[in-house]
Amino acid sequence: MTARRKMNLVAYLKAGPSASYPSSWRHPAATLDDLFTPERWEHLARVMEGACFDACFFADGLGIPDLYKGSYDDYVGRGGQLTLVDPMVLLPMMARVTRHLGLGVTLSTSFMPAYILARYLGSLDILSRGRVAWNVVTTARDFEARNCSMPGGLPPKAQRYDMADEVMEACDALWRGWEPDALVLDRAGGVFADPAKIHRANYAGRYVSTEGPMSIPRSPQVRPLIMQAGSSPRGRDFAARWAEALFCTPATKADA
Repeated sequence: MTARRKMNLVAYLKAGPSASYPSSWRHPAATLDDLFTPERWEHLARVMEGACFDACFFADGLGIPDLYKGSYDDYVGRGGQLTLVDPMVLLPMMARVTRHLGLGVTLSTSFMPAYILARYLGSLDILSRGRVAWNVVTTARDFEARNCSMPGGLPPKAQRYDMADEVMEACDALWRGWEPDALVLDRAGGVFADPAKIHRANYAGRYVSTEGPMSIPRSPQVRPLIMQAGSSPRGRDFAARWAEALFCTPATKADA
């Protein structure tokens, strides 16, 4: 008997008025007055879990696009591809009202230090009891670079992926710095954690360095589930090394 194949359902979200279809906010059934309320995102999380979605993830970008005619006027004017709230703020709210839904966030390796990334994601993985996914991107849009102290735009793609490899190596070393039983919590003996079981990362690469140790204990997953959205040959190589899931939008069946 042929084994039945299982399909995993993952919802694509943006923390704004629309996601894949830019004009969806104009639908008569769409609600806008609750866009900036916790209740909207808590309700969405409950609906996805109730519908048996395995996970959701937020696409994100650090700024308002200006790719069309060199201006952000149409993006703002028509409500397309906007991220109006930081998804890292929304995910803890969504974790609080669900038990099984995976919670994914997009964060770039080109702008944020590895220690900060590891701390954010490790903390969220602890609070969600091991349900966090990281959609790793290197960023391909110069307007985001200009918002992050790179007035000349992004480094070349090859360099961005070299940086991303180092960020992942550094984060992995940080996440594994606390041994599983390092947290003791011995009230009577007065021992909170065992320093012999907490280790520095001491990572030094060409672009990334971090000493450690992490200020948070090991999370349930040790590291979050890794997603990757690059479809170039270098992006696929990066995904093969690091990712458990690949997000792609092939233009043709042959490409798929």
